[in-house]
Amino acid sequence: MELNREKGATPLYLQLEDLIRMEIESGKYIKGDILPSEKEYMDKYDISRVTTRQALAALVQEGYIKRARGIGTVVSYEKISEAISNVISFTEEMKKHNITMETSYCKMELISPDTKTALSLGILKSDTCYKLSRVRDVEGKPLVYTVTYLKNLMELPLDPGYYKESLYKFLHDKYNISIVRGNDTLEAALPNDDVRNMLQISADMPIFIRTRKTFLPNDEIFEYSVCYYPGNRYKYSVDL
Repeated sequence: MELNREKGATPLYLQLEDLIRMEIESGKYIKGDILPSEKEYMDKYDISRVTTRQALAALVQEGYIKRARGIGTVVSYEKISEAISNVISFTEEMKKHNITMETSYCKMELISPDTKTALSLGILKSDTCYKLSRVRDVEGKPLVYTVTYLKNLMELPLDPGYYKESLYKFLHDKYNISIVRGNDTLEAALPNDDVRNMLQISADMPIFIRTRKTFLPNDEIFEYSVCYYPGNRYKYSVDL
């Protein structure tokens, strides 16, 4: 998207402000994401530092972003969330509805976390964590693409064969890990290229994003997951 420089057009800083706000509200950037630097905005849109700072300052005032020294500009905007009272795995969720699912893609790796993941798990960027990426299919079509980050509390196998079924059941049976509490955040957005390819959907297909944190009996964060569901194949209900 180009900024409008024609005579009588809206000031550039307001155009940039609107553009960034739209990107945040559409889900391109979600809470905890790091926005491009001032220099990147300046180069991308051929604008001055003053213009860039005016736009970012307005978004700070509106509560969309915050400036964090040593990190950058962090998205603070978040849609309304619902706390969950019962944590179950996707496998168990499908069994409740008598739906048979299979795992068409699975990768487990030990990684160094980025800033957002480290903050979400309550660890340092110098620490390591496990990253489990999976696509779960129903009737041969992808129903959810999940990226799960687990705190490195024990040595987990990297063989993807261990994670084709319920992750929670495997962790409980093999390591006596019990998930006692969790929190889910739900929002709607458009898919990025990675999500679109994994779910085999078009760029204009809305998706549900479910971000989950789970906790151990000692109230320690253990899991941070982001699940992407195609909007035409999934709905989420909450009992009140």
